[in-house]
Amino acid sequence: MIKEAIGFGSTVDEAKEDAILRLGAKLEEDVQFEIISLPKKKVLGIFGGAQAEVKAYVERPDKPGKKNNKSAKKIENKEKAEKKAKAEKQEVKKAEPKPEKPQPELVDQSLIDANSPTGKAIAYLNAILKDLGCENIEIKAAVRENGALIVLDGEGLGVVIGHRGETLDALQHLVSLAANSANGYFKVTLNIGDYREKREQTLVSLATRVAEQVKRNSRNRALEPMSAYERRIIHTAVQEIEGVSSASIGEGKNRRVVIFPEGGSPNMPRRDDNRRRNSRGGRKTSNAVSSAPAREPKRDSNIPLYGKITANTEE
Repeated sequence: MIKEAIGFGSTVDEAKEDAILRLGAKLEEDVQFEIISLPKKKVLGIFGGAQAEVKAYVERPDKPGKKNNKSAKKIENKEKAEKKAKAEKQEVKKAEPKPEKPQPELVDQSLIDANSPTGKAIAYLNAILKDLGCENIEIKAAVRENGALIVLDGEGLGVVIGHRGETLDALQHLVSLAANSANGYFKVTLNIGDYREKREQTLVSLATRVAEQVKRNSRNRALEPMSAYERRIIHTAVQEIEGVSSASIGEGKNRRVVIFPEGGSPNMPRRDDNRRRNSRGGRKTSNAVSSAPAREPKRDSNIPLYGKITANTEE
C-alpha cells in the first residue's frame, strides 16, 4: 500500500518537511518525493507569488481489514495498552544504550562508478575536502535505491562537522546537488564516523525531556532553530509520547520545533508580564537591593555643580 501526502512551504525543503508531517512518516522509512511546483516570489513583494508544492509518498505493508466493530474495538484497545506499556518503560529505556542500527554495506570510493550519482557526489566532496586542508581522509559509500550513504573517517574532520553539525548539513546539501541531475531526486546522506547517531540520541533525549516538561506544566516549549533533518528527529520522537504534539514554525534559519499539549495550538510560548512590558517600552522594575549607598555627584572644590560649563549667549 502506498500512502502519500502533499506539503507546502516557502522553500522546497520546508514543503518536504510539511509533507512528511502530513504523511506521518517515521525516521527509518524511505520517503520518496515528487516536486510539483517550485516557489515563486511576489512581484515587488506584494503581488502574486506561490509556495512550493511537494508530494511525499511511502510504501507500507497492507493492514488486515477489520471484520466488525467489535474486533476493531478490540484491536484499538490492544494498541492503546501496548502504547501505554511502552510509555511506562520509556524512563527505563533512557538509561539503556540505544541499539545500533544496521548499516548498509560500505565500499571504498575506488569501487564506485565515477559517472554514477554517487561517484559525482564523491568527486565533489574530495574537491571540498582538499580546499579545507583535510588530507588522508577515508571515504566509503553504500549505494541504495534513489540515494547513497557516504561516510568519512580521518583526522581533522571537526571543521567539516561545524557547530552542532551545521557545516556538515550544508555540505550534505551541496553534495546532493552535485549528485542530482535535472531529472529525479537522488538523496545523499553524509556522515562522519558515528556523529549522526550520537547527535540523534542527543536530540531524542532532548525531545523526551522537553515533552515531559510540557505535560507537567501544560505550557508550550520552543526549541532552538534546527535543520530540517534534526526537526524530523524531534517530530519522530514526540510522536511516540502520549499527551503531546509538535509542529515547526518560523521561516528559514529561524524555523524551529514547538512542543505543545495534545489538542492545543503550536504557538510560541508567552513571555512573562515584565518582559512583555519591557518590549513595549515600559519601565523595568527591579526588586534587587543595591549593595552600595547612593552618592552625591562629585564636585570640584567649592565650584557649584556644572559651574565649569559655559555657554556662548551671543546671538
